[in-house]
Amino acid sequence: MQVPEMDDKNKESCCLPLKEEFQRSKFSLHHEDPGVFCRSQWQKGERNLIWVLYRWILAAFFAAGVIGSMMQDFNGGRWFIFLTDWGFTLCLFTCTYGAVIATIYYFNPSYFSAGDRSLKIYWISHYTTSVLSMLITTVFWAALSNTMPEIAGELYNLWCHAFNSICMVFDCFMVAYPNRLMHFIYPFSVVLIFLVHSLIYYWAGGTDMDGNRFIYFALDWARPGLAIGFVCASLFLICCFSFVAFGIYRLRISMYNCCGKKQDETPALAPTQKQSSLTV
Repeated sequence: MQVPEMDDKNKESCCLPLKEEFQRSKFSLHHEDPGVFCRSQWQKGERNLIWVLYRWILAAFFAAGVIGSMMQDFNGGRWFIFLTDWGFTLCLFTCTYGAVIATIYYFNPSYFSAGDRSLKIYWISHYTTSVLSMLITTVFWAALSNTMPEIAGELYNLWCHAFNSICMVFDCFMVAYPNRLMHFIYPFSVVLIFLVHSLIYYWAGGTDMDGNRFIYFALDWARPGLAIGFVCASLFLICCFSFVAFGIYRLRISMYNCCGKKQDETPALAPTQKQSSLTV
């Protein structure tokens, strides 16, 4: 079965000028084709078992990472104070959620309707997780890893500071849903909430695992100049990585269209009158 109108929609999306993204309507989470949240960009047909298995493998990968990390570094609940672990948990939630809706769609493609709330949640979570993963990886290796060299090479550190963004960026090339620049407000909001949380945690006398009065060295509110600089840099980077995520989407569509054009170069045999009458 051919996926309805996917080629036309993807070609249209690829050719839209960038200025079209800066419209109020682009904040919307409504999409007419619910299947784009349940399929891969690259699958043939409307249902694909390999795609469902891939989604569950990715969910299991992050489940193993999150559970192992919590067992190793839970430390009286301090595991939950770090943005890294917020992002790591979001990876688990997003991939598990995606596996569930892909499975439902595989067995019942008509289950979801246009604008389904559960698909809106997935759209927000996948986009937010992807952008946040890129931010976490970049900030850790650029600004924080030199303050904690003893853990930089540990398995769980690599899992949540490197494998997270590698897997999510790869997944951005695999999914079929569109990307909206105006959706930057969702990862932006998560980071803003975390920064406010870090300030409240400092005022409440909270400490990190080593007893320091900060969550991250660069986010030490006892030195407000450094902390505010880190806040501004983080919010700026979120906007930058939102553009990166949008660029990945445009690149994915371009790659898909290029592959489609190559397939179209092979002429198809015209159906006979009898074959045409049997075609649905």
